[in-house]
Amino acid sequence: MTCDKCDSCGGEKTYSNQVVMPINGKVRCIDWCIHQIVASLNAGGVKTVACCCGHGKQDGRIDLEDGRVLIIKKKQDK
Repeated sequence: MTCDKCDSCGGEKTYSNQVVMPINGKVRCIDWCIHQIVASLNAGGVKTVACCCGHGKQDGRIDLEDGRVLIIKKKQDK
């Protein structure tokens, strides 16, 4: 998954486009590409503890409080 709001992990473009969200009583900065997924999980009672969209270079991931990890597969080149 890539979007026009990401560059490298921690890159200037990614950092300036992160979405600030309250999660589990703390303010977190979430990558633009996956912020709606993270918000939906938390709103539905599935607590998240970490995430990264992968920035088009690797698979993204959303780590859940219970130890599971949701993998967001990188778009495959055709």
